[in-house]
Amino acid sequence: MAANLMEDKILESIYESNKNWVSVEVVLNKSLTPSELFNLTEKQAGDRFYLRLNDNMSSFFGYHAIQRFKNNFENKQSIFREWEKFKNDVELIHVNTQKHHLKIVGGFQFSNHKSDDEWREFGINHFVVPEVLISSVNNQTILTYTVEKAQFEMEKLNQMINYFENAQVDTTERETALGNVTRMEDIYVDEWKDLVSHTIEQLDKDQKVVLARRRLIKFDKPISIPYVLNRALNNEKNSYLFILESNQSVFFSQTPEQLLKVEDGVLSTKAVAGTIPRTQDAEKDEKNVQAFLQDSKNLGEHQFVVRSILNDIKPYVENVEYNQKPNILKNDHMYHLYTEIKGTLLNHSYISLIDELHPTPALGGYPKKEAVDYIEKNEFGTRGLYGSPVGYIDVDDDCEFIVAIRSMLIKQNQTTLFAGCGIVKDSNAESEVEETSVKFSPMMNALGVVNENES
Repeated sequence: MAANLMEDKILESIYESNKNWVSVEVVLNKSLTPSELFNLTEKQAGDRFYLRLNDNMSSFFGYHAIQRFKNNFENKQSIFREWEKFKNDVELIHVNTQKHHLKIVGGFQFSNHKSDDEWREFGINHFVVPEVLISSVNNQTILTYTVEKAQFEMEKLNQMINYFENAQVDTTERETALGNVTRMEDIYVDEWKDLVSHTIEQLDKDQKVVLARRRLIKFDKPISIPYVLNRALNNEKNSYLFILESNQSVFFSQTPEQLLKVEDGVLSTKAVAGTIPRTQDAEKDEKNVQAFLQDSKNLGEHQFVVRSILNDIKPYVENVEYNQKPNILKNDHMYHLYTEIKGTLLNHSYISLIDELHPTPALGGYPKKEAVDYIEKNEFGTRGLYGSPVGYIDVDDDCEFIVAIRSMLIKQNQTTLFAGCGIVKDSNAESEVEETSVKFSPMMNALGVVNENES
């Protein structure tokens, strides 16, 4: 009876709507793991996304893009204009949830000026509106079905609900799920060390440039996304997790770093800079952390980032609050220095903030423009979505964007890993190679791969 009443309300709302699209939301009577969702939607491979927030409670999985806001324009505003236009033409129907969860998910490439074939399937800007969105929030699993009003069928929605509530998935994974490694190579590592040394020579004491390098790994069979995701979820419990598919390319990131969050008119962001490895020996780690908190190089690098963010957000916020001394952000493999910064937005037009904040000195350097120009001229290859702002914007104009560090680009049976480090006047090329090797470890663990030279 209740189900029939719900159907009547849904159909009545659709009938009365004068909009071209409808988005209907229902609560599922079953929770689903991320690997189950990927296995159940294998036919949609190449057209899916997954985002887990770092609260370890909230996640969003979507498939079958009904709208792609995808272009090669420098101006990010075009994406948001398209989203604004679309959401004003959607009837939001949620008879048993307090709010509607429809959102666009995607990212902007690191550079507006430089891209190559490696990232061609994403474009400079790439956001999608999914036909099906499955949100895990507040201990609920919510299915959001968005379709043209003329194409809506209650029978199809019911079939979808039954599919996800009743499907049985065998998620048993063999240890050899990814096959054997046929090639592992740190790309241009010697040339990269030379570049680091050259960069150190060029820098003044108050300058910083972040340089990234790559590692290529090939397997003898295609990489299983559910397998990698499952390992990542088990290995990294305090990071964001982000997956974006586009045809044959899959971007995968495990990142500790938030760029910005907007909720109910309050902007929050985190300055994250300065890194040391975690040993899992509690006593040793505690000594290392205490030394870390006194280390002038890392503290100086961190202050670069804090000052830059405060300067960038100043025109957009009031009542700014932040901790004067950095805290420790703990991940499974690393410790980072971080400072949380909050302020009340002066107006709701915050989109240009993304350009103001990104890249932070932790990803680009300081001064920002000079550092980014240097990266684009001297770094090997293009960063694409590595180090870029990725995230979502919902129908209430709340958003969360993260910085996609600890990333890899997967294509069939091979993947390219990305990691970077901040170069300042007192940096050392060999130690920066070691630091980036540590930063590869989350992806290496997700792949189940060991580099014998680093073990």
